[in-house]
Amino acid sequence: MSARGEPLGDAAVVDAVLADFDLGRALELRGLGGTAARKWAVRTAQGRFVVRRRPDEFADPGSVGFDHAVMRRLAAAGFPVPCPAAAADGRTAAVRGDGTYEVLRWIEGEPFREGDPEALRELGVFLARFHQELAGEIPPGKEGRLREDHPDLLQPYLAAVQTQASDAGQRQQLAALAGQLSLVRRQLDQRLYDSLPRAVIHGDFHPGNVRFRGPRVAALYDFDYLGVQARARDIADAVMFFASHRRQPLVADDIRELTRAFVPDAARCVPLLAGYESVTPLIAPEWEALGWLIRSRWLQARLRGSRKVPAAEKVQFVLSGLFEVVAWLDGPGTGFFQHLRRECRRT
Repeated sequence: MSARGEPLGDAAVVDAVLADFDLGRALELRGLGGTAARKWAVRTAQGRFVVRRRPDEFADPGSVGFDHAVMRRLAAAGFPVPCPAAAADGRTAAVRGDGTYEVLRWIEGEPFREGDPEALRELGVFLARFHQELAGEIPPGKEGRLREDHPDLLQPYLAAVQTQASDAGQRQQLAALAGQLSLVRRQLDQRLYDSLPRAVIHGDFHPGNVRFRGPRVAALYDFDYLGVQARARDIADAVMFFASHRRQPLVADDIRELTRAFVPDAARCVPLLAGYESVTPLIAPEWEALGWLIRSRWLQARLRGSRKVPAAEKVQFVLSGLFEVVAWLDGPGTGFFQHLRRECRRT
């Protein structure tokens, strides 16, 4: 162990990465939560930073260049995003033996106050401004990628889980899940998605990646899933993670808690979506697509999320409460967003 209470390996890696950016040694060091990338909060003589190992799937030069260009553009426009540190030669990523690292400026913030209508409205305004800023002049590096919840990308996770089904009940439920992927493909990807306005989206818009100061957004984190997609994809995230009820409070750093079943709540959705529309009105296909995007994102949360749990738990992780949300989408959810559209226009 180091004198700072961290395993020597972590301290040594962090100090080596800091040296690549001429930021000095870590005077304080602690691990940060999350469900994917390893990261540490660090204080050096030059200030406070986050040292972060990029997930391997987002460590290629194109992804790094795209993400960092977008982050710098947002920061220059006044958005509260952490700028990547740059080395003397201009590099913003350090490639070491075990992976690719970035160093981000520290930004303080407070957790989301669940159900706060003012915070929800401000969040909608913020998200609309984010999309507005990133609707044109797209940097290179992530061209032609499918959105992370596209059925083609989820199918391998489903196939892997199907091999672990232990009884007829599980196999039947997984077959029904396969039917849901086919339904998303028909109704969203083959019918609606191409008509939806595009922008660079955040792609992982949940309370673990957004911090507040009072009702206003004070920090936005974790940009691995940036990409040019339908802006409504982020709006669906905002509804799921900020404007829905759960049986227990959302815990963003635990994949099981983050992906618990939910029910969108109209009283929370109206200020969120009215805030968005105060900047940029949604078009009719976006209102129609929101339910399908939520369905698609929900399937992704369980299928892709299954890679983060032990093999023996994958089937249970995927199926537990899965069809509660599907049942809502097929029942009360069928007219939910058209009702919200009318309510938002009155607000």
